[in-house]
Amino acid sequence: MKGTSHLVVGATVGAVAGFKAQSDPMTVLLCTAVGGASALVPDLDTNGLAANRVTLSKQISKTVLRLLGVALLLIIVYQSISRGFQTSDLTYGFAGLALVVLSQLITQRRLLTLTGIFVVLFGLYLHNSTGILLAGSYIIIASFLPHRSYTHSVLGIVFFAFILHHLMLEWPMKGVFEAGLAGYISHIVADMKILPMNRRGVKPFAPVWNRVF
Repeated sequence: MKGTSHLVVGATVGAVAGFKAQSDPMTVLLCTAVGGASALVPDLDTNGLAANRVTLSKQISKTVLRLLGVALLLIIVYQSISRGFQTSDLTYGFAGLALVVLSQLITQRRLLTLTGIFVVLFGLYLHNSTGILLAGSYIIIASFLPHRSYTHSVLGIVFFAFILHHLMLEWPMKGVFEAGLAGYISHIVADMKILPMNRRGVKPFAPVWNRVF
């Protein structure tokens, strides 16, 4: 199923969860958004809609890395000419060269890893916010997983529920936990082979039981 379809299904179940929790329009609207966003989370393990929305722009990131590398090299050259060459210049020179090379080699997956690292750092900045730290950890782990593996399993559901639980402890909002969890689960169900358009299916009980459903 495509990302947009997952978004619609997740938003629908999120709206239902919000209405059951509290029927005021703001709660329903918030839960609809949370359900839709959560339904995209399992696909962070691929270069799909979710990963592209969360990840730093590949082109911008490559440009920034390249400019930083070139700037560092130019600074080292200028300082070597103005004050004479020092051994430490070699270290900074290699660092600048490494940034230029990295800008050419970096992939969307590794940008997702970097995004996860930035989220973790943001969690640390927010006085060690457990929910944010867990969310960043999820993104980092997902960036190394094959598509439709552990993010599409009970293991992924439990991890995501753990993230939501801690986020709700820090910022309590009615219906959001249920909407987020329902959205996440809806993605896995929608990817199962019980639906005619799905040929691959998922392994919801991996790694304990690798049967495809």
